[in-house]
Amino acid sequence: MINAMYIHLQGIKTALAVRMAYRADFFISIIIMLAVEGITPFVTYLVYKNGASLPGWSMYEVLLIQGIFLLSRGISFPFFFGIVWNTIERVREGTFDLLLIKPRSVLHMAIITGFDSEDLGKLIGGIVLFTAALVNIPFPGLFQWLMFGALFLVSLVVMFGFGLILSGLGIVWVANFRVYEIFFSLANFGMYPANIFSKMLQTFITSIVPVAMLGFIPASVLLGRPAEGTLYAVVVSFVFLFLSLLFWKAMLKRYNSAGG
Repeated sequence: MINAMYIHLQGIKTALAVRMAYRADFFISIIIMLAVEGITPFVTYLVYKNGASLPGWSMYEVLLIQGIFLLSRGISFPFFFGIVWNTIERVREGTFDLLLIKPRSVLHMAIITGFDSEDLGKLIGGIVLFTAALVNIPFPGLFQWLMFGALFLVSLVVMFGFGLILSGLGIVWVANFRVYEIFFSLANFGMYPANIFSKMLQTFITSIVPVAMLGFIPASVLLGRPAEGTLYAVVVSFVFLFLSLLFWKAMLKRYNSAGG
């Protein structure tokens, strides 16, 4: 385990060193990333300032959900979600074979070599938005913080599950980045209160594909109003990860080298 973490850190260190060769481009990319990720919270701000609202939710409560959603993406995208574009690019270029001959797990190597430093902009944006929302709501107690920490880790589990599914699709669905559209179409439901959706959709995003875990459910605990079916959503999240891992392994067996 320690050895695996050491290798992972070396991979991050190498990726950062390569990116720092073009520092201006790196920092501009992070600023652009921040601007893009700030669009949804800004729209939320405009909606509330113009007198509209989401029923039963204040502006800062909604921003807290969106801040946690962004934090979850801000950790997962640079540190392990890069497995998606890394796999798609390598399969397209024919360099995925190099991962197969490494004396390490293919999955581990795909994650290590997929570190994306530009996505650290999401993490910065998430921290800023989360802090800004937190100082405008009643400060949570210790138990709420502990519950939030546990559920936030589960949100990363869900993100990893999505990464495995999209990466698996990238193995057999060559050079097709539309898998990201599939992900965002589903995941964006997690940045809004689930109870604004129909009952059927609520069941879908908590009990079938647990995207509510990415923002809404951890935020609800922090706000002292736990969402209905939270425990069930936690169980579903781990089942989702398990099935995602099986899917990724099944797709890996179907890999055909582009090198002929």
